[in-house]
Amino acid sequence: MKRICTLIVLLSSYIVVAQNATDANGLKQGPWSKTYPWGSLRYEGAFQDDKEVGVFRFYDQNGKVISERQYETPGGISNAVMYMPNGNLEALGQFNGKKKIGQWKYFSTRGYLVSTEEYTEGLKEGEERIFYADSTLAETIPWKVDKKEGAWVKYGTMGNVLLKAFYALDQLHGAYISYYPSSKKKTEGHYKKGLKHGKWFYYSEKGIQEKMEVYEYGDLYKTVLREGGKLTTINHRKID
Repeated sequence: MKRICTLIVLLSSYIVVAQNATDANGLKQGPWSKTYPWGSLRYEGAFQDDKEVGVFRFYDQNGKVISERQYETPGGISNAVMYMPNGNLEALGQFNGKKKIGQWKYFSTRGYLVSTEEYTEGLKEGEERIFYADSTLAETIPWKVDKKEGAWVKYGTMGNVLLKAFYALDQLHGAYISYYPSSKKKTEGHYKKGLKHGKWFYYSEKGIQEKMEVYEYGDLYKTVLREGGKLTTINHRKID
């Protein structure tokens, strides 16, 4: 009986070694797996000359699959699927090695498409698109080399523009205009390097200018209020 037990232990050890094997050059070859410190499986897959091939599966601490990668080329392009803790689809996209490439799609807990992002060698590059639950476009955000750059636009559920602003080097910079659902102007002003700068105007839904604020690099120093036919000026600080 002891011999049988010893043989089982030896065979188990042999299987583990066979699964995580390297060749004479130290390159990973064949099936591989790795476990968490407490013994549950962390990932499983296979290597060819130290490069991932076939399907890799990754597990959370409770043993649930959190992602899968299907390699098109050894260690190169892979099609990835990511899952939420409840098993629902979370994201779809591609990797080149460890870097995201191309279009990535992200999904809500209810299964509808939440957003898409574009990547070039792991960096956001192009237009990020965010959607309402009925798949209509809610927002577009421009990216260049992983920084927001260009026109940012928000839309209503009927496709009307609710906001248009501009980014430069990941900061709001330039004109900023927001609209009511009726498409009438709500707010108008400018940003400079991420800070409100100059005159900002605020309108009622009837198109009446109700307030004006004056900023200097984010510092509010004057407000003009319209109350009926009367204008009230509030000076917040003095300008040298």
